[in-house]
Formats: sequence, structure tokens, C-alpha cells
Amino acid sequence: MRSGVAVPVVLQVLQSLVVIVFAPLYVGVITKAEAVVTSRRGPSVLQPYFDLAKLLRKGSTISDQASWVYRGAPFVVFACYITVSAIVPIITSVPLPLAFLADLIGGAFVLTLASFSTTLAAMDTASPYGGLGASRASWIGSLVEPALILVFFTVGVLSASDNPYLMNHAVRASPYALVLPAHLLGTLAFFMIVLVENGRMPIESPGVSTEISMIEEGRVLEYSGRHYALMRWGSWMKFFLMSSIFMNVFLLPWGLGGSAESLAGGLLAIPVLLGKLAICAFVVIVIDTSFAKLRFFRIAEFVGAAFLIALIGVVSSYIVSV
Repeated sequence: MRSGVAVPVVLQVLQSLVVIVFAPLYVGVITKAEAVVTSRRGPSVLQPYFDLAKLLRKGSTISDQASWVYRGAPFVVFACYITVSAIVPIITSVPLPLAFLADLIGGAFVLTLASFSTTLAAMDTASPYGGLGASRASWIGSLVEPALILVFFTVGVLSASDNPYLMNHAVRASPYALVLPAHLLGTLAFFMIVLVENGRMPIESPGVSTEISMIEEGRVLEYSGRHYALMRWGSWMKFFLMSSIFMNVFLLPWGLGGSAESLAGGLLAIPVLLGKLAICAFVVIVIDTSFAKLRFFRIAEFVGAAFLIALIGVVSSYIVSV
């Protein structure tokens, strides 16, 4: 293989590996910091890795009501998140070999496929908790999707595209774009969606498995062993991916590798990415430790606010252009 072809392929693999390897650390740091803020000792930042190692060594207990849907869902979910990691800018601002597979809307469809597979698996076991979590997650998802599409429109106005790499280039080339009303409103709406999709406050209580607050946890409650490890790992990857998109496309598009032929640029972008995610984690920690969980049916108001903010952003973009 020629070096001109080898470097982009290595960067493509490296980008996915960054998501796979650092996603548990991202969650571990947030969990530890939240514990410290609330005057608790908390687990080690490496606890997610310890949990994965323990679960991967164990076998899985499977309900006699479960079918191939239940058994296959963890692998589909994990594969979906790896696919998204290949099409969004994580460590480079230059499209890599697999970036042509989908734009942001296509990536949203892949994330939806992962959620749909999890929902089917939750109902496949005939567990009441699985059905409870599946119905709640589906209801919230039906509210989030319209807001997410509008968010992509607000950012797409700047780049005339919904390709995440072109969006990154458009914002990076014109820092003035960061203060445009459309971009500011789209960024705020997307961050609200990140909170909703990853079960953070004020939507869900992270790490709590009581029935009254179960949404995402309810959908995977019947899993154990290796299957549960893949589902937990996948959820952490989703949080890492959405936070990376928020920082690299919406908020701080600088610091990524500028060439698909430079391995050093991609490697140097990794600590920069972790620094950006530290900023995002700080905001998440402040929200998680400062706000109470909303009552379930008030979640629609929160998601509706994200939709309205994104809608105002779209309208303001046309007003400014006129």
C-alpha cells in the first residue's frame, strides 16, 4: 500500500480507536467530578474500564422469552456508534476515506438505528421494565428528532451543507460566524439535545436505577455479562461522539489535524480534543449538580424549548441574509 493511501487509512482507524478507548474515561471523569462536587469520595476515573473488564469476563443470562433480536442488538448498537465515529470530525478537519458514507443527517439516522435496536431488544424479553424504558425513550426520541433536524439547518446555513467537515471549515474560516444568532441558537439547542439523548440532568438522573427515573437504564436492565458491557460501552461512545460534534463543529472548530496525509497532526489533535471535552464535561457537571430532575411529562417542555430555539435560529438566519 502506498504511503499516500496508508496515512488516511491509519487516521481513519485511529479516529475510531480514540472514541472506543477514551469514551469510558470521559464518563469516568464526569462521574468522579460530580461526586467530589457533592462531597462524596466517588469511584475512580478508571472505574468504567474496571466495569467493562469484569463484565466481559462474565457470561450472559438470557431470558427464555428472548429471540435473536435481543442477542444481536448489542452488536448492532456498538457497530452503529463505530460507524458514526468514521464520518464526523474527531481528530481531523479533512474528510477521511469513510467520510463520504453519510452527512450529519445520515449520522443521525445511524444513531436512531442504534436506539431502535435497543428498544426492540428491551421489548423482546417481555420484561415490564424493558417495555417501560422503551416506551419512554421512544416518546422522547419522537420529540428530539424534529429539533435535531432544525439544528442541522441552522448550522448548515453557514456552510450551505449538512456535511460536518464542511460545517467545521465554514465556522473555522469565519470566527464571526460564532456570534451569529443562527449559530448561537443552534449551538444552544444542540447542547440541550446532547443532555436529552444521553440521560443527563434535567432529563434523567445519571447512574440511578430506580423505576421512577429509568429511561435509558430501563431499556438495558435485562442485559448482563458481555452483552451488557457492549450496551454500556456503546452508550458512553454515544455521549463522547455527541460531545465531540458539539465542540468540533459547533463551538470550537479549531485544533484538529489539517491534513489527511499527516499522522502527526492527528496524534497532536488527540490531547486538544480531550481538552475541549474537559470544557464540555465541566458544563455538564455544573448542570448535573445544580438542577433537579424534571417531572417526566415536563420533559416535553424542555425538548420543545430546544425545538423553538432552533426554529428561531433558522428564521433569524433568513432575516440576517435579507
